Amino acid sequence: MGLDYSFRSAKKKIDRLDADERARLLEICEEIRHAEQALSEKAVPILQACVDRCQGLCCRNIRPADIVTEWDLVYILAMAPQLEPAIAACLSREDFFPTDCIFLANGVGPCLFPDDLRPERCIISFCRVEPTIEKEIGRVMGGFSRLIRFFKLLPLHRCVRRFFPALANRLHTIR
Repeated sequence: MGLDYSFRSAKKKIDRLDADERARLLEICEEIRHAEQALSEKAVPILQACVDRCQGLCCRNIRPADIVTEWDLVYILAMAPQLEPAIAACLSREDFFPTDCIFLANGVGPCLFPDDLRPERCIISFCRVEPTIEKEIGRVMGGFSRLIRFFKLLPLHRCVRRFFPALANRLHTIR
């Protein structure tokens, strides 16, 4: 289906949220961002080695839809809605065949996404397995899992809020 479909779906998901749901989404996204920042700080020497050795090979000859998911787009659009036009412009260059990442400026970089707001796969992928940052990678992955669960359980939460408001208020405070 491609990234354009995922992009439109991510926008719809965000647009359909009420104020409370949007606030919860932003809390989850902030948790992901903090986990991402912690990972980036701890992985500075590892990332530098990736840049020196591979020079962005992970962004070359890829299928962007295999790297960037609908959930990544939800995260990015929720945290930086101002990027929507730039993402849409990049998606117009999406190709069926492997190519360099469409989110690289002029096809070479830098990345359209800010350093502290990247898709999950871009955040957690390194040139080699790095046991020194496993905990930080786990926190990022856990954040994205919470994001997915939030949307998967949203219909149930809405049902409880509608038919059992007292229970919904109790559940909301427990989290």
